[in-house]
Amino acid sequence: MTKFTPKLPNLIWLAAASLAGYLLFWWWFPLRPYFNTVPLQDVRSFALSLWAGLGYGLLLLALFGLYWLAFRAVQSEQSKPSLLFLLGTAVLFAIPLLQTYPINANDLYRYVIRGRVSSVYQQSPYATPPNAFPDDPFLPLAGEWADATSPYGPLWELLAAGTAAVTQNNLWAGLLAFKLVGLLAHLACGWLIWQLLAQTDAAKQRGFALLWLWNPALLLMFVVDGHNDVLMMVWQLVAIWFWRQERPLFTFFFLLLGALTKPIGLLPIPFFAVAIWRELENNTARLRVLGWGVLLGGTAVFLSFLPFGSPLDLLTRLVQESSGGPGFSPGTLLLLILGELGQPLTPEFIESVANWLRIPFGLLGLWLLWSGWRYGRSPLKAAADFLAAYTLQALSFRLWYSTWPFLWLLLEDEQAEAHVLFRLQAGLWFLLNVQLSVLIYGHLRVYLLGGSQLAAHLIGIPFVFLLPILLAYFNTRNSKQNLI
Repeated sequence: MTKFTPKLPNLIWLAAASLAGYLLFWWWFPLRPYFNTVPLQDVRSFALSLWAGLGYGLLLLALFGLYWLAFRAVQSEQSKPSLLFLLGTAVLFAIPLLQTYPINANDLYRYVIRGRVSSVYQQSPYATPPNAFPDDPFLPLAGEWADATSPYGPLWELLAAGTAAVTQNNLWAGLLAFKLVGLLAHLACGWLIWQLLAQTDAAKQRGFALLWLWNPALLLMFVVDGHNDVLMMVWQLVAIWFWRQERPLFTFFFLLLGALTKPIGLLPIPFFAVAIWRELENNTARLRVLGWGVLLGGTAVFLSFLPFGSPLDLLTRLVQESSGGPGFSPGTLLLLILGELGQPLTPEFIESVANWLRIPFGLLGLWLLWSGWRYGRSPLKAAADFLAAYTLQALSFRLWYSTWPFLWLLLEDEQAEAHVLFRLQAGLWFLLNVQLSVLIYGHLRVYLLGGSQLAAHLIGIPFVFLLPILLAYFNTRNSKQNLI
């Protein structure tokens, strides 16, 4: 049976239409007029009505629609873009986004301010919060995190210190510099994905590189908001490349660099440790890798923390982060329901709920390790599963958490056919729905739900965490039935 593939628009036209959408972002959310204003802005402060919020949602849907059409054109081989074309168009999309206000995450400001703690005041960002310097001109922009030390790894803080040292008191230059870091890391990830898929079907190599480089959610997170997760992902992709080259020491080393950039990068390491232990031919080889790994890793940790002192300060901060106040998460919905039923939401009770949520998360981690040990299950799949589970159990979910599993989903099955698999589709829907969720917790809550957090969570949690799975399931089933 011959499958019918409809004629899709030319990739150049799709790129041009996407560029128009990103130019609209720049026009609607300009950085230059607002970059040094207090309070910090967000989507709702720019889109001041329910109808404006609807317009924002339609713009996101249009960009994702163009993105999907582009992928389908490449997947069906109606378009065969080169790596240079994909990288070049991603740069074009990013040019207006570099001048777009960070509407969904204002961590850019913390990067600049904490970089100044190191470079201007010669203090450790792990021991000294920004409000220790009340005369700093940028302190009012630290917002709710003015009294918090850094939750990031020392490699990131070294980069932040160097960037702040170069940009000095020029806030606009500092923000732009961190956005450029995000863009360069995003491009590096796209290049690495292309190289990692070099041995697969050509349509898959081109299509999956496009799924990364043209992804609107990633461009918004990594360029508009300049979030540092993407630098962690560069190290992880290099580690995957070494793992496929059967170079275990370098695999561990670059995974560790990812964790030293952002500590969430620790989560995939145990699954690779199990996989490599199984792959080594004997105990002598295993002990040799273990010994050199401890020496190399210990040296990397020591040198990276050397300018800042003990890593215990960071560990203390991460404990505070994990037990912090609830956000937009399934756990928060549970707390809101319990509060509605009369349960006092004391800090002790919230912490106990967070601890109970960690139990199934920990059990899943043990099961994934056992599956890798017993059956040789791919560490890429395990990393995707564990990071996705982390986003589900985290009491204070953040938008950028949705980017963590996506990298692993793209690469988890190298031998799969070029059509989009169920798990990857779920990851794509998750990225879209997370971006749209700001309208539920913002515009919909304020203008239609009377400000009710409970009502917003009752809509938002199924929309973010359940709907992507259902959409991926039905789309995959329909695709198989239609031989797509």
